[in-house]
Amino acid sequence: MVRSFLRGQNLEQLGRADEAAAMYEQAIAGGFDSTGPYDRLITLYGHRGRHHDVIRVAAAALSNVRTYEEKRAWYVRMRDEARKASGNVPEAAPKGSRRR
Repeated sequence: MVRSFLRGQNLEQLGRADEAAAMYEQAIAGGFDSTGPYDRLITLYGHRGRHHDVIRVAAAALSNVRTYEEKRAWYVRMRDEARKASGNVPEAAPKGSRRR
């Protein structure tokens, strides 16, 4: 898990965000108990508007990471903001249809 996190950091520094996210995902899939990969995924997914992924990662952090209360509050805030934002996303229309 640590190796996946460190590899993700290296990839992110090289501008390879998709590959970095995959490494961070591997780290959290194993129940990584430090904030690093969760924070990076929340940031990466948040910048891309991937609200459901932010919700999932924040919930995983709340379950797996042992940290101070202010940090836990940040995960709750990120989760709640993503929930709110996901409700503001317009529904996709099928190709070729026009919405009015």
